[in-house]
Amino acid sequence: MSIFDHVSLKTTRLSDMQRFYEAALAPLGIGKKFFVDRPEGGVAGFGRDRVELFIGDARGMEPTPVHMAFRANDREEVVAFHEAAIDAGGTDNGAPGIRSQYHDAYYAAFVIDPAGNNVEAVFQGSD
Repeated sequence: MSIFDHVSLKTTRLSDMQRFYEAALAPLGIGKKFFVDRPEGGVAGFGRDRVELFIGDARGMEPTPVHMAFRANDREEVVAFHEAAIDAGGTDNGAPGIRSQYHDAYYAAFVIDPAGNNVEAVFQGSD
């Protein structure tokens, strides 16, 4: 279980970010649950069973990029995430593989999203 209830990202590229996350997170079983267009800016919600990731307009500001890691169920999901994220316009920031600097079973892939955030899919088990 996550220690977070939810995470919110702000972006000046909301349409691009929605398209990217819809494609990149699909292999992990994460989908867009809603989009609301509000006077102060739109917001999209993503999750599996419930919304845990919000992406909203950052009108009048340029947000600082963040790092997020999404839990994968196996190594194949990590590979599928990486491929989908690259196909959706992400920039490779680390191909799928073991990251032994963390521990011997840390299998992850990294992609930079359209807003400059470092997005990771990770499986921390053994196949």
